[in-house]
Amino acid sequence: MHRLCSRFPNLIRAEVAATVQDPNEAADELRHLIAIVSRG
Repeated sequence: MHRLCSRFPNLIRAEVAATVQDPNEAADELRHLIAIVSRG
């Protein structure tokens, strides 16, 4: 479980980065994703 918790953020970042054309947009997309998930 500890390994999953430590790897999960990197996996999410990689997946988000793969969905945008410009790697600089990945941080904005990640913030947007976190905002949506946080609303629950």
